[in-house]
Amino acid sequence: MAVYLYIVRHGEAEPMTKADELRQLTEHGKWEAKRTALWLKTQVASFDYVYASPYIRAQQTKDIILARGIEAQNEEVIDALTPEGDAKRVTDYVLANIDDNYKDAKKDTNIICVSHMPLVSYFIGELTGYTPIMATAGVAKIKLDLDKWNGLLETLLAPEQML
Repeated sequence: MAVYLYIVRHGEAEPMTKADELRQLTEHGKWEAKRTALWLKTQVASFDYVYASPYIRAQQTKDIILARGIEAQNEEVIDALTPEGDAKRVTDYVLANIDDNYKDAKKDTNIICVSHMPLVSYFIGELTGYTPIMATAGVAKIKLDLDKWNGLLETLLAPEQML
């Protein structure tokens, strides 16, 4: 069966008037996250694993996505999923967890990571060789090849392109 990784950038956030980790989504950012959630719901009914940055705006984006009726089997906050996180380290962690827990799954496996620029771009680049600039609340759908520890970018969308 296939393993799909959805990498999501958080929605639009407040300006840098306070500590970066405390910035919250704007009203537009909440709208973007809802739009992304609606699109994700057309793709999956359930995520086997949800990874998210500890930063408030990423947590808010994740919560909006899950509040739209997509179930989450497991959730984990990963400190390395911050804007300046190490993409190689994140890639190795996520792939190792999938390899350990889902390699022999009898159904499609769906994983989501909610994080920040520039990490999301570098993370996609580690997996696919393509390093895009992602829109706020943008989503990349990657079909993973666990034998090669890489993936194929199937979809890259901004909220305005969804539905």
